[in-house]
Amino acid sequence: MVSFQALSNHFHILAHAPAGEPVAEEMCRRYKAFHNCKRTLEPDSPACRAWQARSRDISWFMRHLQQLFTVWYNRTNPVRRRGSLWADRFKHTVLENGPAVWGCWTYIENDAVRAHIVEQACDYRFCSHGAWRQSGRHPFAANVKTLALPMLRDLFGFNSLPQIRKAMEKALAGKAWFEEMPNTGVATSVQRRVRYWTQGLVIGSNLFIADVMRLYNTKEAIARHRSARLEDMDGRRLYAWRRPRPADTG
Repeated sequence: MVSFQALSNHFHILAHAPAGEPVAEEMCRRYKAFHNCKRTLEPDSPACRAWQARSRDISWFMRHLQQLFTVWYNRTNPVRRRGSLWADRFKHTVLENGPAVWGCWTYIENDAVRAHIVEQACDYRFCSHGAWRQSGRHPFAANVKTLALPMLRDLFGFNSLPQIRKAMEKALAGKAWFEEMPNTGVATSVQRRVRYWTQGLVIGSNLFIADVMRLYNTKEAIARHRSARLEDMDGRRLYAWRRPRPADTG
């Protein structure tokens, strides 16, 4: 995970699914840590192999996480409750490395501002940027260094987490921070609601979208859902598979 935003009835995360499954020994270690050493797995057992497959399944992870949290909340809430906790069903969007990831990242971090909960994203402590600003340390610093920094180094020339934070702060404030890097030209809107970040199935270049959809959909399904152009990025354009509805403002 690289980023998160938690609100009263929903949350957003920016997560990375590894290309391969962890080896059996690593899966056993993670399983034991996840269950606070109260449960263990045997390497190469059927249960271990099942958890290895689940470890890179975002949909399974989200279902498991939401079920566990809902059960905990319903039991510990002073007013006992039953049923689901979240407003909507889980939705996910596949992002191409580069502008699509950065645009989604900045959009997630500004959700509390768009909801009129705070005036600045750094004042909201239930998001990764707010936690970063208020504590001085990103809650997923190791992941940002290993996953996001190499991508942003190629895109913007960033070499450190402070550079990422500075660019993030300017993007969240609606300032044209990219003017300091005229060769990148990457911009995105975070001040208003834009449906393609939640309604789009795949976001990136047209070629990326076509490659992904060929893996998971029939030609008929692709023909019914044409990609929609979203933003110009200095000659590089973002597209979303599934035409978005008109954006809400506010």
